Amino acid sequence: MKHLRFGLMLNGNIVEKWQYNVVKTLIDNNIELALVVKNGNKQEEKTPITEKIRKYPYKRLFFRLWNRYIFNPSSKTATDISDIIKDKDCIVCKTRKKGVSTIFNDGDIEIISSYHLDFLLRFGFNIIRGDILKTAHYGIWSFHHDDERIIRGGPPGFWEFIKKMPSNGVILQRLTDELDKGYIIKRVQFNTLTHSYKAHLDQIYYGASVLPLLACKDLVNNSELKEECSKSKAPILHPPRNYLMLYYFWLSIWRRITYNVNELMRQEDWNVGYCMTSPQKFIDCKDKESLNIQWFKKKQKYEYFADPFIIKTDKDTYIFFEWYSYKNGKGDIAVTLQSERFQTYHRITDFHEHRSYPYIFEYEGIIYCLPEAYQTGKLTLYRFNEEKLTLEEDSTLIEGQNIVDATLFYDNKKWYLFTVPQEYSHTHLMIYHADNLRGPYKEAGNNPVKIDCHSARPAGKILRYNNINIRPSQNCTKHYGQSIILNEIIELSVNKYSEKETKTISPIMGSEYNQGMHTINGNEEICVFDGKRFVFTWQGFKNQLSQKITKRRKRKY
Repeated sequence: MKHLRFGLMLNGNIVEKWQYNVVKTLIDNNIELALVVKNGNKQEEKTPITEKIRKYPYKRLFFRLWNRYIFNPSSKTATDISDIIKDKDCIVCKTRKKGVSTIFNDGDIEIISSYHLDFLLRFGFNIIRGDILKTAHYGIWSFHHDDERIIRGGPPGFWEFIKKMPSNGVILQRLTDELDKGYIIKRVQFNTLTHSYKAHLDQIYYGASVLPLLACKDLVNNSELKEECSKSKAPILHPPRNYLMLYYFWLSIWRRITYNVNELMRQEDWNVGYCMTSPQKFIDCKDKESLNIQWFKKKQKYEYFADPFIIKTDKDTYIFFEWYSYKNGKGDIAVTLQSERFQTYHRITDFHEHRSYPYIFEYEGIIYCLPEAYQTGKLTLYRFNEEKLTLEEDSTLIEGQNIVDATLFYDNKKWYLFTVPQEYSHTHLMIYHADNLRGPYKEAGNNPVKIDCHSARPAGKILRYNNINIRPSQNCTKHYGQSIILNEIIELSVNKYSEKETKTISPIMGSEYNQGMHTINGNEEICVFDGKRFVFTWQGFKNQLSQKITKRRKRKY
């Protein structure tokens, strides 16, 4: 296995918390920190106060005061990195300015080159140009917490928030002499949290902190980086002026109010639909309302049905689904039978914790169910008893991890388990693999294999469509369960995974449940799916209010 060495470029021992996490993640995964490159430039002679007053950028006064004294997201917390770098070789470099660029002297460049580093990670020195860019084999890596094709400059994630863009791209790039137009090593997408810039910034900083490690995994597994040369012509943006900061303050308050009101007054109401056709014909049909779609009949307004899975046996055809109650604040697994015309619903679990996404499958003559139960911290496999309509515990596949929407796939004599961690349930696709159904399951060598709010989270079984394997995924860009994206699996192994988007399945516009869709399954005779609308219920209101109070109390302690 290839052993990688990297250098770290810093202005000092104090870094932001997300940067500390990036470095620690690399070291914890056996990527060697071989050299620390510190900025040795001392503060220039003090500028006279009269000169400071004259040259101060008053047009951005509000932003500067807010950013320095008020804005305090967790990800930007000042963190001492001394415990990581104290025993490492260190070089202190005095650079010179050439316009806005930082230029290293030849002697320092020669010393850094002598360490034969695989890459340098830049957390200091501002805009770097010149021969320093060639000192490591794979160059100097730097984050840009925007999609450079749309936004160059900064502040990170700010313009996505202000303009209410659906998503916020983040790139890890190899620096060149052009600003924010380097070679893209990794590109990921997060949904924009438009109700809180602080929460949004934490999401993109923490969520993307794994990118250097993913690039290292590519080098270890593939011995190469698949770089993309940026040809962006996007404008370079700067911190907002005073009038825009006033707008930001008002916008933040208004959006937070409307967000909380909407959460209390508008609850998701999912329902299960089905039609007598195969998933392929359902997907290909342009006029889905012509398929005589039937929706389940719900008795209580404060309950909903979602996540349908279907299986046919010699005895009957069963649709399994999540039966959620706002009154109880959790979901259970239920089943309905074709022999009962899918009109009677049998609740078959009643656990203390939430259950959903009842992945159902047959293997060696036994019907198994693998429901989501992230609150338990483990993934449990059950056997389905057709006589009693019950689930009987079989074995634990994964323990100690809060994973969501686990989807099994048997391919080339291996079991692959697609899932997302609860913390990043909309963005981080993970794969585990095992030689046997019951495990042990190991993480794929390139986890997370995808970070994309548009198409990461599983949305049903792997389908066979037009003679290719298709992985349905949830589009969670604008909101949870916005639509379903179909992804063709290009390559799947223990260390490699690639897919490409092929088609979008939008909610059925002519139905009541036309605001979302996040699960599709089926067999040759029946296609099952779900749909979403928004309603108000007192039980939902009380449930949401209780959750908000609980979260606020936890934050106090």
